[in-house]
Amino acid sequence: MIPQLNASSRIMWETAERLGISCIDFGDRETILMELNGQSWYTRGSRTSFQSSVGKTIADYKPLTKKVLTHFKLPTAASVLIHSEVDLKLMADLHFPVVMKPVAGGHGKDVIVGLNDLEAVKKNWISFKPNQTVLVEEMLVGTEYRVICIDYRFVACAFRKPAYVSGNNQKTIEELVAEKNQHPWRGTGHTNNLTLITIDDLVNEYLESQNLTLASVPVQNQEVLLRRTANLSTGGEAWDVTKTVCEENKQLFEKIARVCDLNICGIDVMCNTLAKPLSTQPKAGVIEVNASPGLRMHHYPMQGTPRDVAAIILQSALKKKNYYE
Repeated sequence: MIPQLNASSRIMWETAERLGISCIDFGDRETILMELNGQSWYTRGSRTSFQSSVGKTIADYKPLTKKVLTHFKLPTAASVLIHSEVDLKLMADLHFPVVMKPVAGGHGKDVIVGLNDLEAVKKNWISFKPNQTVLVEEMLVGTEYRVICIDYRFVACAFRKPAYVSGNNQKTIEELVAEKNQHPWRGTGHTNNLTLITIDDLVNEYLESQNLTLASVPVQNQEVLLRRTANLSTGGEAWDVTKTVCEENKQLFEKIARVCDLNICGIDVMCNTLAKPLSTQPKAGVIEVNASPGLRMHHYPMQGTPRDVAAIILQSALKKKNYYE
């Protein structure tokens, strides 16, 4: 029986069993010891024992990620670090609207999108924990995608859609959310293939910006976005778009994985299309990189072809253990 694991670790466990690899868990919902023919290695989600600790450090600290990408002249948004109120003057170098985010962390937690002036930045900065450093960066334009590279090779790409509902001219937005949450893939946190859509202040504020409330009744097929960010952990979903990525963009993503020293690398990208080079799109670029990219968006897309990314990761591990030529 598979133990209680977060989604990516569960997918890795299921895939390992399919490949004849034995698994032992340690009760923390992530760490798995995998063994084959007397040799062993660890996984935590999609990350394996063969991941670079330097690469993980680069990915985990967003300002460092930005510096690395900028050093190699790779596309990413202009940004500043705000340590104190005095640093707000640095905003003069940026163009609004901007995004504010913690310098560490993931899953879209505490990310504030679409701040249109300095007063909005100041107000939201004050709401962060005392003395917390935040990253403020110009907003990129387009659709958010997640790319995954394994052993510095492009493997898959998913379009991440923010939590949303579609109207039927009968039910309120609140009722549509409750209905959508009945999907068998949805559950609490990061255990299931999709996460439940939760209604909070950010949802209410975003609806208000669209002149809507939870009691509004969208017309037939009217799509209502509930959040500005597209994370699966906040109720979003993924559509596979691997086949749409042009060759130049694939090469770009592979370079990003190499310069960030991540043999397993998730890359969050904002652009109008992946069918054309990012270099031709002025407001396109990398949002951040991930040392342990989630697998459920690739294995369980709501639309498109599922991609067996976990198997590719484990085949990479087996090569490093000299099981494959």
